[in-house]
Amino acid sequence: MPMRVSVLLPGLALLVIASLDGARATELALSGIVGGRAVLVVDNGPPQLLAVGKSTPDGVRLLSLEGDTAIIELEGRRQTLRMGERVVRRDDAGGAGVGALTGEEARKILARGVEITIESNASGHFLTDGEINGRRVHFLVDTGASVVAIGRSTAQGLGLELDDEQMSKAHTAGGVVNTWRVTLKSLKIGGMRFDNIDAAVVQADMPQVLLGMNVLERMEMRRDGKLMRLKKKL
Repeated sequence: MPMRVSVLLPGLALLVIASLDGARATELALSGIVGGRAVLVVDNGPPQLLAVGKSTPDGVRLLSLEGDTAIIELEGRRQTLRMGERVVRRDDAGGAGVGALTGEEARKILARGVEITIESNASGHFLTDGEINGRRVHFLVDTGASVVAIGRSTAQGLGLELDDEQMSKAHTAGGVVNTWRVTLKSLKIGGMRFDNIDAAVVQADMPQVLLGMNVLERMEMRRDGKLMRLKKKL
């Protein structure tokens, strides 16, 4: 059975648009384009999937989509959103100014409403793609693993250095094997990123990387039949 993975926030563009009366600013993020529809986040709210020609309850209307660009209308004003764009801020005169999105701002925004939905396969396992240190890997969600576990050949492909001083023994179903303790600079699943993650490299080869509890405990997990929803905790 093919896996169905739904990623709500694969990228990010952010606009902060002054309202016409100058009393407030609307924060608007284009967080993805899925099936010809835009995923928008308005003023810290949950992601909203919007078709062309439709409007959110907040009054944001999607006029068109082209590539990674969305044209929206808010309070009679048209704006262009591109994923990865700079922040548009209200300046002192009440107009629009452009400034850089800081790393801390980006992390906070990316944490809002980030959720993936994974469908189990015929064996009842939950598998999804992700990244370790910027390189693509296949994850198996494993609540029985205390830490992220990686097979040795996969670790070598990721360029991880195995220090014999960090080697220990582990008891597995296949017997006692050598393991090495490593630290992953980054781990990504869907739109969620985790930095400086402890992991164990197992001497044996494994078809997937085990997504262990040291990452899963930093997410909210919900199981609904064949579906598992993972959402980053704020």
